[in-house]
Amino acid sequence: MDTLSFYANEEAKRDKQDPIVKSVIEKYQERSEVGQEKYGTTLERSDLTLIQWIRHLQEELMDATLYLEKLKSELESNPKFPDGHIITKESWDKADKISHEGFVYVKYTDLVVYK
Repeated sequence: MDTLSFYANEEAKRDKQDPIVKSVIEKYQERSEVGQEKYGTTLERSDLTLIQWIRHLQEELMDATLYLEKLKSELESNPKFPDGHIITKESWDKADKISHEGFVYVKYTDLVVYK
């Protein structure tokens, strides 16, 4: 198979790919590029110790639980839940912190969810 045929075949495979999977793959690629630019290295060549990897993963997972709690509280507080719920950019921008069951969560500025 020549190079041109190979790339044509790969492009045809991508065109048939599940659009959700394709979207996630594109996001991983973008995130990889941002990370390489920011840290000047790839994950493969990173010089982090095992404990540093574990700490980074723990921090990312903690952030994820905060995002989920925010979204869950937004959905539960909407009387039309689950239909008709919209988090607008304006409503998100006005929320500088979220209180829930004695905890105060601060907004992570990279998370934007709006329709």
